[in-house]
Amino acid sequence: MLYDGANALSHSLPLTLLLPSVSYFFFLFICVIWGASFILMDRALQAMGPIAVGLGRLIGGSIVVGLYCLVTRKWARLSRSDWMHIGVVAVLANSLPFAMQPYVMAQADEHAYFGLMVALVPIATILISIPMLSVHPTSRQLVGVLGGLACMGLIVSDGQQRGISTLHLLMALSVPVAYAIGNTYIKWKLDHVPTATLTLMTLLTGAAVLAPLQWAPGALEALGLSGPAEPQNVALAWSSLAVLSVLGTGVAILMFIHLIKTEGPLFAGMVTYVVPMMALVWGGYDKEKLTTTEIVGVAGTLAMVALVQWRSATTVVDEVKV
Repeated sequence: MLYDGANALSHSLPLTLLLPSVSYFFFLFICVIWGASFILMDRALQAMGPIAVGLGRLIGGSIVVGLYCLVTRKWARLSRSDWMHIGVVAVLANSLPFAMQPYVMAQADEHAYFGLMVALVPIATILISIPMLSVHPTSRQLVGVLGGLACMGLIVSDGQQRGISTLHLLMALSVPVAYAIGNTYIKWKLDHVPTATLTLMTLLTGAAVLAPLQWAPGALEALGLSGPAEPQNVALAWSSLAVLSVLGTGVAILMFIHLIKTEGPLFAGMVTYVVPMMALVWGGYDKEKLTTTEIVGVAGTLAMVALVQWRSATTVVDEVKV
């Protein structure tokens, strides 16, 4: 449940206790649903191409958030500069990763391994937040994030040993960098835009970027982005895409932008330390290869997220714009 400042004051719980608990609930929900998103993308790819998967997520998410805006009447006017900034976020945080992730998964024919890549978001967020927000990490945060990066280095090395091409590894690594820039850019340039409006506009703009490519079969084939020649498990593919759209995109991104604006991009970006653990669980369920190097890397990363997350949530007393 979402609260604004006026509603929260009417409850018996102190505001300083209520809002952090809401943030942690959002954090947990996002970790669970995004952790499962990689196996869901894998299932959707059995019947459609990567651009179709990304576009379907953006359209479905837009419908969910649009309905929320209609019911709650959460609208806001946007300036010309707002639209320019929304375009930047839409490409970096929506269009590029939503298309890139299913593409590299399809090329390597596995999903859990690429779920581990998103754990690189926090270190990129710290580096990008310094020039954009003039925010410098505490010593504890820096140690935790750098330690997590070192552990993730083991996982990247493991990918090379299992035969994943350097090009596909670089493409996979571009996703967390794009997420980090997009997340920090929201806090830098779009913090004044209410969450619901911001979420809807970035999703719609991201869909508008991918739509022309999806409607150009010749371009899709030339770029290797077409779907399988013989689609399999069509019902499962579409149901997986529906879950990705409604929960993994519409609901989760709304919650995620809320976390960026109330707790900051580093706190929000820390979900990417937990998501890989969930992706590994689903990979084990799918009988994907799990190596000792991955286990060591994941265990170390989990220890680092505990270090960074400890008492990192801020107390929010201003109105939450949703």
